[in-house]
Formats: sequence, structure tokens, C-alpha cells
Amino acid sequence: AVVSTQSTGVEDVEGTEEEEGWDVVVSSEVVEHVPCITSFVGECAKRVKPGGGLMFTTINRTMTSWALAIIAAENIAGYVPPGTHDYHKLVPPQVLTGAIRDCGFEIETIVGMRFNPLTRQWSKTSDLSVNYAVTARKIG
Repeated sequence: AVVSTQSTGVEDVEGTEEEEGWDVVVSSEVVEHVPCITSFVGECAKRVKPGGGLMFTTINRTMTSWALAIIAAENIAGYVPPGTHDYHKLVPPQVLTGAIRDCGFEIETIVGMRFNPLTRQWSKTSDLSVNYAVTARKIG
């Protein structure tokens, strides 16, 4: 199998290697920074071929995520520069999954992601209150 990756704005991806679209589009830790979630998800979705997949990872908008992802990660631990995240642009799962469904996709999984600062390792969790991932399959 051939894997192609691009680090670019989704709107800058003109064509695909196959006319019908990409097998999968992955957007990791991006959606919480875009001006319009529905437009961004739509741009990602239209590049996926029928039966193909979408995957998004992002940060939920909760008081827990504010404390851990903004206060602790940005301002205390310095994992990312202060001001990287705006609490009001963080994305509740129902907003993201709604935008994905509106584009003709079926949600397959929603899983929480937990970072352990001592081991600097990520693990899956059922807790969606901070980081989470969504996978979906294009219907048709």
C-alpha cells in the first residue's frame, strides 16, 4: 500500500491520486483552531472516497479541559506556547460528530485520549472530557 501525507491546508489539496477521493483523511489537533468547524469538516469530507474514512482528534470544551489543556499544558508545563488554545474554540463531541454526520458519514468510534505527563505517553480512555478522537466512514 502507498501512503501519502500532506501538511497543508485542506482547501489547498486540489486533486487526489485517484479521481474518486482519498481512502482516509486525518486531522489531528487542528479543528479547534479553525474559524468554521462545519466548513472545515466539509472540506475534509469531500476529499474522502465512498466507503473511506475520516479521523479527527481535538479537545473538548469542558472545565476539565480548560484546567488541563490550557492552564496546565500551556501555562504550567509549557508543552505548547501560552495562548495556543482558545477555550471558546474547543469542540464538544456532539458538535464535531454532528458536522461529520451532516456530510454523509457514519460515526464509528469516539474514544477519549489521556496524556500521562510522567511517562509522556498517550492512552485510550472512555473519558471524553479533555482530548478525544472520532472516526467515521463515508456512506455510499
